[in-house]
Amino acid sequence: MGSYFRVSRAVRLALLGGGLAIAASTAVAQPLEVVTVEAARATTVGQTMHGVPIDEITIRSRVSYADLDLTTASGALELENRIRATAESSCRKIDVQFPAEGSSEAACIKNAVEAAMQEARRVIDAKRK
Repeated sequence: MGSYFRVSRAVRLALLGGGLAIAASTAVAQPLEVVTVEAARATTVGQTMHGVPIDEITIRSRVSYADLDLTTASGALELENRIRATAESSCRKIDVQFPAEGSSEAACIKNAVEAAMQEARRVIDAKRK
C-alpha cells in the first residue's frame, strides 16, 4: 500500500505540473490587450560618466481593455477614461518626484493622452472591422 501511495502521488504531481505548464504557455501565447500610456518630461536628471546630460523622465503604464467591448461607444469611452486617469496619475507622480521649472502637469497629461489615444483608436478601429 505504501508504494502504491508514492506512485499515485508522483503521478498526481506530474499531472499537476503538466497542467500548470499548459496553462502558463496558453497565457503567454495570448496577446496582451493593453494600450501604453507614456508620461514624459524633458528635464536634466543627471549626467553620464562623460558629462553628457540625461534629459528625460518617462513613466510607461499599460491600460488594459481586455474586459471592454470596444465595438460599443461605451467601451471606447471607458478606455479613454482609463487612459486619462492613468496619464493624470503618472504625470502627477513625475511632477511630485521630479519637479521642474517651465514644465506643466497639464501639458504632460495632454501629451500622454494624445499619444495613447492614437494607439487606442487603431485598436478600436481594428475591433470594429
